[in-house]
Amino acid sequence: MLDRVLAAGATVIPHCAATAIDRDASGFRVQTAHGVIAARNVVVATNGYTGTLTPWLRRRVIPIGSYIIATEPLPRETMARLMPKDRVVSDTRKVVYYYRASPDGQRILFGGRVSFSETDPRISGPRLHADMVRIFPELATVRISHSWMGFVAYTFDEMMHAGVHDGIHYAMGYCGSGVAMAGYLGMRVGQQVLGLKEGATAFDDLPFPTRPFYTGNPWFLAPSVMYYRWCDRLGR
Repeated sequence: MLDRVLAAGATVIPHCAATAIDRDASGFRVQTAHGVIAARNVVVATNGYTGTLTPWLRRRVIPIGSYIIATEPLPRETMARLMPKDRVVSDTRKVVYYYRASPDGQRILFGGRVSFSETDPRISGPRLHADMVRIFPELATVRISHSWMGFVAYTFDEMMHAGVHDGIHYAMGYCGSGVAMAGYLGMRVGQQVLGLKEGATAFDDLPFPTRPFYTGNPWFLAPSVMYYRWCDRLGR
């Protein structure tokens, strides 16, 4: 996607945090670590990384860490036995695990929630490995090649949202389906910015709920994970 953006002539400036968004007569002035940008339109698409720059949006998304490991390359016959249909797999637990073969078919990518609060991939990696081995015992001696994490964004109504607030376009809250839906809503919001009618979606300007006293810090996440793990142990 980045290659296509660059090929289309867009300018991408990485590692350049926006520090303020102000309205002016022509649109917006976005202050950044490297200067000020004048913009007719602003799109906020920060999802699980929504910060204090946009407090109204930050109150409406819940950042939740997703932790993933990749195994070392496995024999082809092992992959064929463990992943015979080469599909993405999940389970019916409240605190789910999700896994699939890597695109080249040589590794298993295994993800899930392994701690009550956010932790370091160096800690989550061995825990995920242990959980993976409970599902695939024959992988007990297989090593991990990579361990990483990132934040997804859940919403209080479990719906993704797109719309305009105070003149600023936004799209976020994919509830774990961002790989597909972020690309889709990104395209539609871009069309909306251009005033194209095909930019309309069923997610536009839906009520975007929050909760009293919530400001973006999910203090309730740890007790919620604890409760749902208890439900999983009881088979509820």
